Amino acid sequence: MRLKNAIKLIFANFGATFKVLLYKLIVFAVVGVAAVFVLLPNFEYLIEASSLDKLIYSFGDVLKSIFVPEMEFSEAQAAFSSDLSAFTAYIGENGWKIAGLAGCIAAFYFAAMFFNNIADFALGQVVNDYMSSLTETGFTVGVFKNLGKASLYSLIDVAISLIFYVAAISLCVFFFWLIPVGPVSLFLSVLVFILLISVKQVFMSDFMPNIVADHMASDKAFRESVKVPRRDFLRKFNNYVTINIIMLYANVSVGLFTVFTGLLLTFPLTTLILICFRFVSQYTTTGKKYYLAPDEIVRPARPAGEEDEEEDLLKKIDEE
Repeated sequence: MRLKNAIKLIFANFGATFKVLLYKLIVFAVVGVAAVFVLLPNFEYLIEASSLDKLIYSFGDVLKSIFVPEMEFSEAQAAFSSDLSAFTAYIGENGWKIAGLAGCIAAFYFAAMFFNNIADFALGQVVNDYMSSLTETGFTVGVFKNLGKASLYSLIDVAISLIFYVAAISLCVFFFWLIPVGPVSLFLSVLVFILLISVKQVFMSDFMPNIVADHMASDKAFRESVKVPRRDFLRKFNNYVTINIIMLYANVSVGLFTVFTGLLLTFPLTTLILICFRFVSQYTTTGKKYYLAPDEIVRPARPAGEEDEEEDLLKKIDEE
């Protein structure tokens, strides 16, 4: 029911997707150009000496060998293992230089994800205003409406996400290095990545809605978000796994069959469905009623021990 209602909300807020897309394209373009101007002049020699570029290319060849019959997976995997060993050995001998490169890359990652989360927070305010009162808030207004809260939310979310992404990517690389069968290693890598990201999404699910819908301080909103009851954890986890698999399929399929043009639609749509589900889930958990359409109101069951404000008011009127 939560996922079904989240999908219904997409149509009510679909107009904001293109504004989100434009914002994110500008952010990533600016950060990308800045990264090129900083990294290439200062770290080009380090990238070549460490064989990092070869490692990236060989990993790409491993992926291509799974789908291209003319390429041998075992040969691509052997080349990847060789480049990985060379890169690991170089790190051991030049730890401080690699740390500097990693620090710069991390800084640009933080900058890109920080402003990316600002857009997500603004989109969350647009969705919440519609759900709570059928108010149509502009995306630009949402960006500047609570910029301080959005910035603090973004910093916390980026830090948590970085940990999960590093763990997920490391496990993916491990499976490609360890398992000699291409389809099996790809299956396990994608599966582990989806499961880890889904776990992260479960614990962070109510973080943004707690701030936007319930006006909590960021620290309290985070603490309340990670307190997920077992039954609610399983429900959210199943939904997030479903969303991630469907949107991964949609993004990959649309990207391949439209020469990546369709990603201009599916990427912001992925963001929108995830945010709609977060707010639907939080409203359902806390028992707040919300609008799906002007003539469709959802009234979730209130948590045990709590009464709806309207019901409490009606009781008082009856008693008088």
